[in-house]
Amino acid sequence: MKANENYIDVYKKELSEEDKDAMVDVLKGHFYEILKEMKFDVDTDQQIQDTPRRIAKMWVKELCQGCYDPPPKITVFENTNNYDQMIFLGPIEVKSLCSHHFQNFIGKAYIAYIPDQKIIGISKLARIVKWFMRRPQIQEELTKQITSYIEEKLCPQGCAVYIEATHLCMVARGVEENQNALMKTSDLRGCFKDAEVKSEFLSMIK
Repeated sequence: MKANENYIDVYKKELSEEDKDAMVDVLKGHFYEILKEMKFDVDTDQQIQDTPRRIAKMWVKELCQGCYDPPPKITVFENTNNYDQMIFLGPIEVKSLCSHHFQNFIGKAYIAYIPDQKIIGISKLARIVKWFMRRPQIQEELTKQITSYIEEKLCPQGCAVYIEATHLCMVARGVEENQNALMKTSDLRGCFKDAEVKSEFLSMIK
């Protein structure tokens, strides 16, 4: 993603289910040719005959689902009781796709915000994570996208996102590091840059 591009517009490629099915059909042919070129017996090996379709469906309707689905519907409420303390949710499961090698990274996200005039249904925070995670990206981008979206929708006093994940591009290839190696990223905004608020957020994660 270029620094000057909007974090949503870059991925605004909403498709209908019919469009997705058509894309799967096209990609199925390409994956067939790729596997043939790699000398796999795609025509007679029963374990691999249907693999081009399975791969295409997985990429379009699962791993990159967030590229083609509309943003989640966000229910925002007025903060009628003037609640001004931290709201925290986590761990939220993260299963995303590294844009460098198209390998998964899998882990947990933690979200917190201190409201101003608006609050949000907590299930919607998990939906935001799920929508953003289903696309190719690096973990740093995913962390900032989630924070930006919450900030845009709620205009809170501050918000924070912390993600820790295992990257299969490092576990299954390259240095082949053990699966316990975690990459950790955070994005702290507004009052969460204050040392005391930051410390409270990190203590909740622990």
